[in-house]
Amino acid sequence: MKMDEEKSCEAPSRVMECALDMGETMLRCGAEILRVEDTVIRICTAYGGGIVDVFTILSLIILSWKADDGKNYTLTRRINPYPTDLKKLEELNALSRYICEKKPPCDEIQHRICAIMAPAKKRIYKSKMTGYVLLASAFTLFFGGSLRDGLAAGVVAVLMYLWDYLFSAHGRNRVVYSLAISIVAGILCILSVLAGIGQHIDMVMIGSIMLLIPGINLMNSLRDMMCGDIITGILRLAEALMMAVAIAAGFGIAIMMLGGLV
Repeated sequence: MKMDEEKSCEAPSRVMECALDMGETMLRCGAEILRVEDTVIRICTAYGGGIVDVFTILSLIILSWKADDGKNYTLTRRINPYPTDLKKLEELNALSRYICEKKPPCDEIQHRICAIMAPAKKRIYKSKMTGYVLLASAFTLFFGGSLRDGLAAGVVAVLMYLWDYLFSAHGRNRVVYSLAISIVAGILCILSVLAGIGQHIDMVMIGSIMLLIPGINLMNSLRDMMCGDIITGILRLAEALMMAVAIAAGFGIAIMMLGGLV
């Protein structure tokens, strides 16, 4: 493939691999489809001319590039289940702007992507735990719970954070994981009232369940559909609804296991 002097001399296949790496990591971190496709196209265009087409859904990216010399290149990438990570997504957005501006070698791009996506050393974040407690307690009080109910919801939130800290990395199927953590959370809510910390099981459950609601998935699904990505929007919406059903089923199972609401 011939390129202008201002363009990089990287081979199209190498550029496409780097572009797919960026698209995959952004999608895994929670980026919307429009942003993923735009990033992949901009990276390929920055390194050469021709026509670039991208098709993306939650589990697949297809990249086709017709170079200036008339040759066609096509690569696909299967995307595995992923958790949302907005911090890494912000770093990837900054990296994409750097790539389009500086056109670094592909080896440097892949090294930077690996550095961003490298698993951080597991540790307990006090700020995140505090967010769990404040969210659960605030919603419990908002929906009419007492101060004791808010305290119980805060205790349950701490235990849910610890559960998430220990087992979230192993929950590749997010629907099954939502069901499991909902059962645990429901049992903890009931036990917190039986232990005398809270007063009303339903109020404690309301605060705790808000920690599990797939709000980001739901909003991204609506945004994708409004941007014209109907297929991806429907897939995200279906996943969000399945997670919501799993959450409701988990709390229902917990109630039945312990004999109903006290």
